[in-house]
Order: sequence, then C-alpha cells, then structure tokens
Amino acid sequence: MNYTEFMNAMLCEIRGQVDAQVRTELYTVTKNNGTRRTGILFKQEDSNLAPTIYLEEFYQKYLKGQQVPDLADSICSIYQEIRVKKTCDCQNLFDFNHVKEHIVYKLIRRDANEELLKKIPYEPFLDLAVVYYIQIDNTRFGSAAIQIRNEHLRYWRVEKEEIRRLAEKNTPRIYPVQIRQIVRFMYVATNEQCSLGAAVMRYPDFRKKVRGMIRGDFYILPSSIHEVILVPESFGLEPERMQEMVKEINQTGVAPEEVLSDSVYYFDGEEIRIVAK
Repeated sequence: MNYTEFMNAMLCEIRGQVDAQVRTELYTVTKNNGTRRTGILFKQEDSNLAPTIYLEEFYQKYLKGQQVPDLADSICSIYQEIRVKKTCDCQNLFDFNHVKEHIVYKLIRRDANEELLKKIPYEPFLDLAVVYYIQIDNTRFGSAAIQIRNEHLRYWRVEKEEIRRLAEKNTPRIYPVQIRQIVRFMYVATNEQCSLGAAVMRYPDFRKKVRGMIRGDFYILPSSIHEVILVPESFGLEPERMQEMVKEINQTGVAPEEVLSDSVYYFDGEEIRIVAK
C-alpha cells in the first residue's frame, strides 16, 4: 500500500487498540523549513497531554516487511509510556516562573521560515533566525519542546528582550558545547546532546575559543541545524568550493527539515560574516 493508505490503515488499527476515552486522528504539522510531517495524535479526555507520534519511520519498517498490527501495537506502547511518564505538564506552561529556566534558543533558516517567523519572537543572525523554545524533557522518544509564540509573550506579560536574555543564559548551560576533530584540518562543533547544536556558534566566547584552538581565523560551514564544521583559513580552501560542499551535503545528506543554510561564514577574530551565499 502507498503512504496514504498506510496512514489510514494505522489509524484504523490503533483506534481498535486504545481505550474508548482516547481520541485519535491523523495530524499534519508544518515543521522547520516548511516541511510537513503526519502522525497519529492521541488525546485523552482527562489529560492535558496530546502527543503526536509521527509515521514516516514506521512506514519504512512496513516497507521492510513488518505488519500493520505489529507497528500499531508499537505505537500504542509508546503512547502508554509517554502518558504514564507525563513528560509534558502543559498546565505549567502558564507559569512563567516555572518555564523561565527552560527557555533556550536554536538557529533556523530565515528565508525558508518566513510564515513561521510572523508568529514567533526571533532575532536575525546572518541569514538565519534565532528562535526560542521551552525545553521540557529528553526521552528515548525524542525531545519534548514547545515553540515560544507571540501569544505566549502576551500571556506571560513579558517582552522579547527578557526571553532573549533567559535563552542566552540557559542554552550554554543546558546544551554545553562539544568540539571534536574529524580530520587533520576540520572540526565539528555541536552540543553534548548533538541536537540543534548549530546554535553553539552564538555562545559567548565560542568563536574566540575556537580561534585560539586552531591558531587563526576560520570558516564555519552550516552542515545542519545540529552541527557546524570548522575549517581553518590556513588550510587554503576557497569559500566558493566550500559552499559547493555545503550545497551538496544539504541536497543529498540532510533531511529537508534539518537544513540550516547554503552559506559559508567566516570569523576574523572580531566578527562573523557571510563570505559565500
């Protein structure tokens, strides 16, 4: 069966497995860079928890031979574990004092997210946007996070500057930087969780620390929203050649929703700027 048929078959099978008070439906979400993902949304009448479990990876398992009833059983088991754990207590989102220590930022592509950026607080950075979210928990099912939207600021009665200040303080603490050498002249920079790690290039003193480590100015290649590659200027690669590398990686090796930019950035010891786009 094709993907649409698979989604409907999974929904039907799951509805036969869950309790009557649990409402299930297909739910499509617009993610980063305008990509769309569809999953099963679970909503229980007496709970403020409404997780969505996406179906793309389960369809790949179906194509490899697993049966719909077995896959539906796996999804129901995941939902039950999430429900028992109560990872996301949405009531606490209304309490700014509760969430303020969990406000962090990430980097996304600005030109591919224009509609989203109309609805959320953000700060321009190069050709990117710094956007803010509430980090709730990290589980084996992924990170539970809430995008901060303009209506959140109105409800909390706080200004964007306060959100920015908290995120600048919290992000390096919650997501410490990690730098490793991959070949003689290249390094990868991310965070310890290897998730949304491209944001480390905005950490205080990060660029000067890297410059001291590699003993000179360097280029930053945005290989995805999760990491960046650092190349010393002394290695002699032309920015245009590095941009070709970035474009090729984005087109062939990165999921569309995880692409950050096709640009190449350069740090000269004072500021970071775009040198190829």
